Amino acid sequence: MPIKTNLPARLSSPLLLALVAALSAPARAQTDDTKPFYAGVTLGASRVSNVYRQSSATNDDTVVTGGLVAGTDQRLGRQRLTLDGSLQDNRYSSNKDLNNRAYNVRGALNWQTVGNLSGVLSAKSSRSLADFNIGNGIDPIFKKNIERNDEYQAIARLGVLTRYTLEGGWTHKRRNFSAEEYARFIYNQDTGSLGIYATPGASLRLGVVGRQTKGKNPRYPVGLAIDPGTLKPVVVSAPNDYDRRDIDLTARWATGGSSTLNTRISRSRSENSLDGLRDFSGTTGSVGWDWQPTGKVQFNLQYSRDTGQESVVQAADLDRVYTSWQLGGSYALTSKVNISAKTSSRVGRRTSSSGATVADAMDDTKLYNIGLRWTVSRGLSVVCQYDRASRDSSIALYAYSANSYGCTGQAIFD
Repeated sequence: MPIKTNLPARLSSPLLLALVAALSAPARAQTDDTKPFYAGVTLGASRVSNVYRQSSATNDDTVVTGGLVAGTDQRLGRQRLTLDGSLQDNRYSSNKDLNNRAYNVRGALNWQTVGNLSGVLSAKSSRSLADFNIGNGIDPIFKKNIERNDEYQAIARLGVLTRYTLEGGWTHKRRNFSAEEYARFIYNQDTGSLGIYATPGASLRLGVVGRQTKGKNPRYPVGLAIDPGTLKPVVVSAPNDYDRRDIDLTARWATGGSSTLNTRISRSRSENSLDGLRDFSGTTGSVGWDWQPTGKVQFNLQYSRDTGQESVVQAADLDRVYTSWQLGGSYALTSKVNISAKTSSRVGRRTSSSGATVADAMDDTKLYNIGLRWTVSRGLSVVCQYDRASRDSSIALYAYSANSYGCTGQAIFD
């Protein structure tokens, strides 16, 4: 089965949230097919309020998006190659300077030897319009800002079909932005991990994993200076090297034929080379629950507590702990019509009581989504959905609310 296209961790606006999700939903349906190759076209339109996510604004717009999707799933002896990709051209009706081309590509090679050795080599890359109001000390911007994310991963396992499994992995991530104002969020990092997993029973899998992450923010802001040529203030930046170490205790429990529980509890510690950034030492973790009581109904619940380095603005939001949860579900009204809903909340708090020279801060972002998918025929589908995003913040400039709604059709040829 081809890899399902993943969305970026953050999307540029409620509009793109609606568009990309609408594009990806039918694409996922196609990748569930057993055909070794597919290709198709998409066309959609959405209406969004508060394009720039301002605290008090009425900047509405309509966006038309055309796209291409393609994928393949091939067996190569014992190996399996999967590729999926999408390309979108987004055209704004009023804010034409925001017109952009986005893409999302992902591939993986699952390999195995004659013995108990196997693994995965994977890569993914995405390009999209970045968030206009990202917070974290950055004033909202009102220009096109392109965000690009790349990730490469290698995993090797020994003893997959045995009671104990040894697993090692390496992951490289990098992120870039076209807007100079977002320079502090540019990063690259490498993570190595080694863990052992035990399966004491058919429904339970336990693991102990050690992880170490080393990375760099090449241009983290450290102050202001006056440009002698223009006599205007400019941001002074310096590289920040960071090092994070985690010990993970994991568990996967299949509580029944229709329910699965995944947990992780970690002891985490991160250090930064810049004195102005607070180091972190504490407990992080996550819980995920999937439940499918019937063939038509499915629910999922996720909760996590971690630093922004791992959960929000990768490797940049280092001095704040976030707690987040997400609840989603879907229901098959008929064999061709499916309805889904999702809500999530992310709360970040930072206090100066730790001794760091930072101000108290609070950030609470909530997202709501409801969608309807109609499979007209085997190769033709239509998705319509509504999204709402809102943020409450201790800094009034970062608070906003926005809505979007739209529909996208997709035709697949294989």
